Parts: sequence; C-alpha cells; structure tokens
Amino acid sequence: MKARVITYQPHIDDIISKCEACNMAMIDDDNMPYVIPMNFGYKNGVIYFHSGSTGKKIDILKKRPNVAISFSTNHKMYMQHEDVACSYGMSYQGVFAFGKVEFIEDYDQKVEALNIIMKQYTDREFSYNRPAVVNVMVFIVKVEKFTGKEFGRF
Repeated sequence: MKARVITYQPHIDDIISKCEACNMAMIDDDNMPYVIPMNFGYKNGVIYFHSGSTGKKIDILKKRPNVAISFSTNHKMYMQHEDVACSYGMSYQGVFAFGKVEFIEDYDQKVEALNIIMKQYTDREFSYNRPAVVNVMVFIVKVEKFTGKEFGRF
C-alpha cells in the first residue's frame, strides 16, 4: 500500500477539522529546530493560535516568523501477520502547512480569533473578560502552502 498525496483543498480542510492538536516547528537563535504541540483553530486557509505573551516560542516567532505546522489524525495500526514485526504498519492522514506568523493586537480581532479556536473543540458560544483578552498573545499563520498524505483505507 502506498501513501497518497492529497492536493484537494476540501479534503485537506476535512483532515484538519478532525485534529485535536498540531505541531508547530520553528528555528531558534542557535539555528536549531524547535517544535511544540499547540491547540489551534482553522478557517479559510488561516490557522489561529493563542499563547502566553512571553517565553521561548514568542521570542523565536518575533525574530523568525517562518513556521511549518503538521496535523495528523485517524491513526490505526494494522498487520498482515501478528508474529512478524515488519508486517505491522500505521494508517494515518496528515497535513503539512507552511507560512509566516502574524501577531494580532486589535481587541476585536483577538476575540474573533479566540472564537475560531474554540470552534475547533466545541460548538458553544463564549464570552471573554477584557483583561484576559488584553493579556493573551494571539497569532495567525496565513498558509502559503499545504501538502497532505494519507496511508491506509479512508
């Protein structure tokens, strides 16, 4: 069985909608990769994030906004023969996104972004207290390129 490349945007969007988290990769000051798991929201080719306003991730992203983001879901182990280790494999669906981080400072845009993030996990509507919104760091990635793969039967 071969992995299939996914290029159809509605299929990519569907895979992202099923994910609970993503991994964001960036390059630190020592020119080393730095990867962290993140909660996210997604809408119309834009990935939304929130974070504390200080820390290594924020320091890196302010200096080097280029990121790669990976999503992965529908993991299922399969085997051809239970006593043969090499016959085991994993079915999956994955999406990879590349772009630049943009920080959001405007209060109303932050609330809109936070609502998009919450929609990833629940259908409820939420209210926010002003100090929490003012103090949270919100940023987006307008995806410049998507790639996707799936392996298995979907």
